[in-house]
Amino acid sequence: MKTITTILIIIGIVTGFAQSSYDTTYSVEVSTTISSAINYFKNERYPGGPSSNSFGYGFFARVMWHPGRMLAVGIMSGYTFIVEDEFTLDSLYSNQSSDEASANLAGIPLQVAISMQSNGLEVGVGMGPYLMLSTINYGTTAKAERMELGITFFALYRFRIGQSISVGPEFRALYLSYRGILSVMPSITLQFDIWRY
Repeated sequence: MKTITTILIIIGIVTGFAQSSYDTTYSVEVSTTISSAINYFKNERYPGGPSSNSFGYGFFARVMWHPGRMLAVGIMSGYTFIVEDEFTLDSLYSNQSSDEASANLAGIPLQVAISMQSNGLEVGVGMGPYLMLSTINYGTTAKAERMELGITFFALYRFRIGQSISVGPEFRALYLSYRGILSVMPSITLQFDIWRY
């Protein structure tokens, strides 16, 4: 309950400040982002395995409604590849002493995004579930899915390269509390203003 109350208070404060500065142009913006990722694990990646970092990548998109103020709201989704491991399993059903197996983990965010925008600078947060996709290859392939709550922070600066197109560097960080995964993602973002009114 404390966490929900704190989040509502922060959203209220941000919204209050956002209303103080506005213009008459409303817009709908679509941003696409390509990211490299460094992933840090609090727990073992698999039983008996390492808990060190891994390298991955991601592709993301968000659609934001920017209602003539600093505040913008929208939705965010995409795909992030977190880790792939190869490891050896003791074989119980063959004459060999061990067998090779591999496993990987990826996620698809399904989040509500809130950001503050001013003079090309945007800072925001995405809140909501990630659909986690696990795949294990050991003779055959087994796949599993699980919904997991996550939070995504992002900050970027956009440079206009046309009437309705902007590009710029973005930094994003993803945290999945259940697995204790923190992903740090230096990124490049391309934004399109698809509707202004």
